[in-house]
Amino acid sequence: MDLPVTVGVDGSEAALAAADWAAREALLRDRPLRVLHALPLMPHLLPVRAAADRAGGDLLHEVEHVLAMRHPGLRMRTEEVHDAATAALLAAGEDADPLVLGARGSDGFPQLRVGSTALHLAARTGCPTVLLPVDPLGPHPREHVVLGVDARRPAEGALAFAFAAAHRYGLPLRAVHAGPVPPADLGAEAELLADALTPWKAAHPEVEVLEDVERGSPGRVLTEASAKARLLVLGRRPVGPVLLLGPVVHAVLHHAACPVAVVPET
Repeated sequence: MDLPVTVGVDGSEAALAAADWAAREALLRDRPLRVLHALPLMPHLLPVRAAADRAGGDLLHEVEHVLAMRHPGLRMRTEEVHDAATAALLAAGEDADPLVLGARGSDGFPQLRVGSTALHLAARTGCPTVLLPVDPLGPHPREHVVLGVDARRPAEGALAFAFAAAHRYGLPLRAVHAGPVPPADLGAEAELLADALTPWKAAHPEVEVLEDVERGSPGRVLTEASAKARLLVLGRRPVGPVLLLGPVVHAVLHHAACPVAVVPET
């Protein structure tokens, strides 16, 4: 069964941008789009809840209208859920591919580039989660899909997602392996990266792959690479006994200039 591309909306400009991105992705994948709006449970405040219901319905109707005008042929359904946003979207992620969010919602502090809900979901969803940056993507050309790779421990889920995305977009895939590598060891690191990519290149001969070994902090290197990327893809593994985002993913989410897909390893 083809899972829907699912997007959470809350009335913010970032959420509308995420919905527009998700609609284009659904069309590229020939999948339906599910637009979800969460309202908190307030059984003790029935008049307030009724007003919130009306506002939520108006929001979904507006988003549906805008997306239908911009993306003819889009298969779409809207859904309102009475639950906390994190809980509702986490549940929606069980039947989504991917889950799409604005990096910061309407209730976040203006100074924050990534809100608590987005970070919570990126760390815990069982499906790929795509976060769109708060700021506009800017005038830079979107030349490729960027994949952050640990050549010693490549993330299979992220590799699969990145190759599929590059194929859909008709763009090269730039696979970046970064770290505090001594200059004398760059050749060995390049061999590790090539070995990690070899089976994936064989399985996807239609995708042009650019292999890139960089000296420096992975977070900084990948953030710089995002300036010309249509999408940046990172793998996510559990950190310690609980589900947390590693430092590289955390840094990239706060500074990337393009949508970032965080793909869990199963």
